[in-house]
Amino acid sequence: MVVFGSTYRNIQNVVPSLNLPWNEPYPDHTWISRTFKKIPLIYLECILVWSAYLCLKESDWRKGILASDSTTSVETDRYAYEVRPAKSKRKFEKIRIKQYLKWHITAILDHLIILSTRLTSKKTHDSPVLRTMLNRLKKYGVDLAGSIFNGDKGYDGERNFESLFCIYVLPNIKQRTNAKKGKNRKKAAKIFNTSIYHYRGLIEGIFGAEETKHHQLYCRFRLKNNQKRFGLIKSVGWNLEVLNRLQCANKLGLKVTQYAISN
Repeated sequence: MVVFGSTYRNIQNVVPSLNLPWNEPYPDHTWISRTFKKIPLIYLECILVWSAYLCLKESDWRKGILASDSTTSVETDRYAYEVRPAKSKRKFEKIRIKQYLKWHITAILDHLIILSTRLTSKKTHDSPVLRTMLNRLKKYGVDLAGSIFNGDKGYDGERNFESLFCIYVLPNIKQRTNAKKGKNRKKAAKIFNTSIYHYRGLIEGIFGAEETKHHQLYCRFRLKNNQKRFGLIKSVGWNLEVLNRLQCANKLGLKVTQYAISN
């Protein structure tokens, strides 16, 4: 439902054609809605990590270049009022604007495999979200030792550098000139590689492909936990597409090469 952008009612019509292996009445849209709310988030996180593991196994990936980025183009059907300066001086007015969500992902650039993801408010900063995604990867035992992490200035922070060094990943994050210099930031500044940083743009291919398929990333869910489920399932669907391409390439005897190979 999430991957194809369907509604509860559309899925209700599709269920009879799935040939389910049990003799029970077909669920209607209200049952599907109630059940969707009960899917544990940790269950979906485990599925995401497992789908990434299958992709890594199929591509025989060991280490390479990672990156994190986000997009604020996830549209919703909800509106909010914001107070903005009016055209006339010394006056303010309320403007009704559509709300958008922010989709954060951490991915392997070599094959565009999503490792971790989060869906948050549009106003959420990238820096603290990165630490949350790295902690989840560490929690599930994802081994990224020896890899290089690319990130723009939005991820420049002493705690982010510390988190990356703790999992033996070399940070290649562009630093701000006016930020305070910490021990880990100074260490990362010495190993910053401009040529490797240019590969960071590859992660935009994930956002661009999803927006092209559906013309616009659209989240029809209103509850926050359902929105989080939307982001996780969307990432799982992407990894399954990557896995399908890797499996087809291996069956056809095609050599799967990395997009970006770090020395």
